[in-house]
Amino acid sequence: MTINMSSPREIETFDPSPGADTFSDALVRIERLGSCRRLVFVVSNPHACERVVVAKLIVPAELMAELAQMIAADRPEPGTAFAHLPINAVAH
Repeated sequence: MTINMSSPREIETFDPSPGADTFSDALVRIERLGSCRRLVFVVSNPHACERVVVAKLIVPAELMAELAQMIAADRPEPGTAFAHLPINAVAH
């Protein structure tokens, strides 16, 4: 169980499924889904001219800039955009 300190109050985060991590060597597509974006990740097969989709992640579009900043800064914790995202942000 991880406790994130991204806002003045503590937000508890837990992973109820013991699923394995998935490796990806490329982000090949970002698709628009209304107010969200689908990020499509692949693994390249060096023995064939193909790439296999290994993950599709859907996030609210307004978090894309925050994700880019986290990746660029190599930050393990989210910033204020994650802390202030309403629970029904993708319900629209």
